[in-house]
Amino acid sequence: MVQGGLKGHPATEGLLARFAKPGPAMRSVPCRSALRRSAKAERVRGDTMSRRYWRQLAIAGLVVAAGGGVWAVAPTASADEAPRITQLAGVTEGATLSGTARIEARTSGTVDRVEFSLSGASTATWTEREAPYYFLGNNGALVPGWNAAAAPDGAYALAVRAVGPGGTTQQTVRFTVGQQAGAPTPTPTTGGNASAANPSVSNGVATFTANKTIGKLSVPDSWSEIVIGAGVTLRGNFFIPANRTKALTITGRDKQTSQLTGDGPHAKDFARAGVTTEAKIKLTLRNYTSINPRFYHMWAKSAQVIMSGMRYIDNRDVGSNNSDGFSGGDNSLIENTFIDTWDDSAKLYTGDLTIRDTTIVHNRNGAPIQMAWGDYGQGTAILDGLTVISNSSNGYNQGVFSWAGGTKADTRTIKIVGAGFTRKVNPGMVAAPLYAFKDGVKNKTIRVEGGDCSVVRSTSANTFQGANTSGNKVVVTGCR
Repeated sequence: MVQGGLKGHPATEGLLARFAKPGPAMRSVPCRSALRRSAKAERVRGDTMSRRYWRQLAIAGLVVAAGGGVWAVAPTASADEAPRITQLAGVTEGATLSGTARIEARTSGTVDRVEFSLSGASTATWTEREAPYYFLGNNGALVPGWNAAAAPDGAYALAVRAVGPGGTTQQTVRFTVGQQAGAPTPTPTTGGNASAANPSVSNGVATFTANKTIGKLSVPDSWSEIVIGAGVTLRGNFFIPANRTKALTITGRDKQTSQLTGDGPHAKDFARAGVTTEAKIKLTLRNYTSINPRFYHMWAKSAQVIMSGMRYIDNRDVGSNNSDGFSGGDNSLIENTFIDTWDDSAKLYTGDLTIRDTTIVHNRNGAPIQMAWGDYGQGTAILDGLTVISNSSNGYNQGVFSWAGGTKADTRTIKIVGAGFTRKVNPGMVAAPLYAFKDGVKNKTIRVEGGDCSVVRSTSANTFQGANTSGNKVVVTGCR
């Protein structure tokens, strides 16, 4: 509400008009829907002002000097907007769990996100940004839940934090995973050979409970979800047929110990990528480690990929592997993920991509964000909490944002919002170029919107132009 007769006051008419309708000053503020493409549903693009932007104004207040006094536009977050967790459904304090727990945080007030952090014999983190707020998410009415039967016995605590413009609130529930008196001892969930089917398949969910060499496993159309148990390593890759139309989820019970690894030497074969498909589907990858694949960690250029809580790692000999990280299709998401590979970490030529709360280690070979290796593709990247860590002592063959090939005029856009973009350098290492146009690249534009000017501005020191390049440029607007 405008207080103290501000409307009509000459000192404030221009200011109020600025916030009354979208104008040039507001175009650098993306709408909330454009930032929140999540696993729950397609987001509808809009041209309205970010609700979070209004909330930030409401919390901070807006003060304008007028004449000899102070006039205030002071909408503030009310007590009714403060986030509250009204119930943790699906689990009770002190319970003993033995099956699938579908844990939901029910809330009131204004909530931007709910963060789940599981500690104990098995660990997991998960962030939900749209209601209903389920631990490990949901796909419409389908709620996969957390399978206690596949988790190690022991004591657990699940901390749940709701975050909103009016503050934060947290609840913690403690429970136990273990066998009840008189129950038979289950087949071990780590290592060895399981006596039961591996994977076991129930209602379309295929669960691996022991180590196994799967080779190039063609995923059956009847499977809707693949679960890698805690302490389980699968050697091989998941090949998803191109004619598949159903959504697929691949999830681990433990981010650290649920692992998918290559089953042989490096091979330049997309069919041998850790997860590979030409299908135009929704593909959800969450909460496991992909390590040393035979080719890319993931290749799914036609799929909408929702990736959360993942680790992509290559710890083999330096620089000789095409262990590229993320290659998802349009409207894809990388969230709460760690990427440390020896090639490009994320491709920006197969569609729009949002990267949120993610860390990329920039090794000597490869680019954290690759625009293209030629005259093809398109994409806009939204960065909302990306940290890139330089990790080479003897130079780099790519910059953080790189264009590796092509001569036709083309543009890629990087939008920096929210938690923004941060650069770090590991001890004993040198900083990588921020922007790079490789040898022979011409007529390419990298457009950056927002961010910290001191970080994102292109300079002769942070921008590399290779041999026989011309017409390339970096355009930065809306930085602060």
